[in-house]
Amino acid sequence: MKEKIEKLLGKFKSGNFLFTSATETFYLTGAPFDGFWAVFVKDEVYIICSRMIENQVRQYFDFLGSKVQVLIAKGSYIDIIASILKRNRENSLIADSLYISAEVYLKITEKFNAENLIFYAKAGILDEIRQVKSDEEIEKIRNACRIVSKTADMVRNEIRVGISEMDIHCRILEIFAQNGVNESFTPIVAAGVNSSNPHHCSSNYKIKENDIVLMDLGCYYQGYASDLTRTYYFGKTNYKINAILDLARTAQRKIIDNIKAGLPISWADKTARLEIDKYGYADNFIHNVGHSIGIGVHESPTLSSEAEGKFLNRMVLAIEPGIYFENQFGVRTEDTVLIKQDGCEVLTNAQY
Repeated sequence: MKEKIEKLLGKFKSGNFLFTSATETFYLTGAPFDGFWAVFVKDEVYIICSRMIENQVRQYFDFLGSKVQVLIAKGSYIDIIASILKRNRENSLIADSLYISAEVYLKITEKFNAENLIFYAKAGILDEIRQVKSDEEIEKIRNACRIVSKTADMVRNEIRVGISEMDIHCRILEIFAQNGVNESFTPIVAAGVNSSNPHHCSSNYKIKENDIVLMDLGCYYQGYASDLTRTYYFGKTNYKINAILDLARTAQRKIIDNIKAGLPISWADKTARLEIDKYGYADNFIHNVGHSIGIGVHESPTLSSEAEGKFLNRMVLAIEPGIYFENQFGVRTEDTVLIKQDGCEVLTNAQY
């Protein structure tokens, strides 16, 4: 917690901050529950909560040995925030516009205007800090990747003609539960023509002979996510399907074999598109090649051809080129990787 707070204070040397969402408070404090707000004023950290979770909050922060002040709200959290600022002779506060609701924004603005205080909304306050993972974060993601890879392999061996997408979907969740983890997003199981829709919702469609089966799944391990996609084809030889599968994997391999810290983020998407376009399928690659991953499945940066900045050491990314043919079939291959100074480590290892 202390390391993350120091990073935040170092990035914004002047400024006071409010964090209201579970995503923000979990990242900063590790607390696996929500319902409280965290306020950073000068070098002090205040936790504001209701009586309902007071005991839970005090137990957690006492256990951490954190030097935070726990304040119990009998009424509005916003009144307490205003009093904190005045007590510290500060007159402004910043919150992330991506996480604060319109209702809360309006209420804070109304209160602050009445108290001659200033409230700012700024997007992505923690994004840059969250991009580079600590040893502890990497280990949690590594465990999430181990479980999701094991799950994919187990399910792959159970796929057969006659079972439905929903059967596979539920089996994924069952294996997650057996491993003591939750899904990091709703699993996508898309068979046959349904695979042509990248975000198909698992249905009661039953697998037929010579169907493609695309599975996109991920789990949380102690609050950190994994992401994995595999496309399976068990049918008779179909040269087009096999060629497209090979092309998606080749495009991904071009990235994984060459990616490293210091390369432009835009390089990854451009590299995949160049490979896929060589065979005339540029119009069939209809999404970005990947995204960062951590406490969220989709974090900043998005790996688009227009992305700015460079890959940083210890970033964790999902690399997922896909090729789709409307009302026919689609393929996608995705792995979670850890960026290093001289390359990357592939954290997911499910079979194809």
